[in-house]
Amino acid sequence: MATLCKYKVLIVDDEPMTRDLVSSILSSKGHTCVTASDGAEALDKASTEKFDAVITDIVMPNMDGITLTRELSKNDPSLPVMVITGFTDEHYYEESINAGATDFINKPFSIAEITARFQRMMRDREILCQIKAHEQEIEKIGSEMIAGIQHDSMERISALKREIEELKRGMRNP
Repeated sequence: MATLCKYKVLIVDDEPMTRDLVSSILSSKGHTCVTASDGAEALDKASTEKFDAVITDIVMPNMDGITLTRELSKNDPSLPVMVITGFTDEHYYEESINAGATDFINKPFSIAEITARFQRMMRDREILCQIKAHEQEIEKIGSEMIAGIQHDSMERISALKREIEELKRGMRNP
């Protein structure tokens, strides 16, 4: 299921080389990339611009990537966030996922790895969006069906009441 969707991605890392590398990789696939050098700057940008995904480092000045992920997830729980780090401590992985991260990748990473994981993350988001849309559609159809059943029932009850009244009148006037 190859996707032709193009996304607007916020890339957050205090290392310009990593920021530029990730931005170049995703830009070469047709995505629009906006960069920030720390979590505070990223949160400011996220408050004024709509992003389809965020890729963030963990250890940064001003605001770390876990705090950023937590804040972004509060504002938009469906926003996919990929956390990248040079630390291999499982503590960071667990903290990132608990903060709301969708994926976690260790530095150094290959172009193929980050591309594949980004595509998977976005495909999963698209699937979730489709599921939510279908759920809303089913809910709407269900509501319409219930309203239709209620309307039909009320019409039938009214018709039965009229019949009963006619029968009562017929019994009074033989």
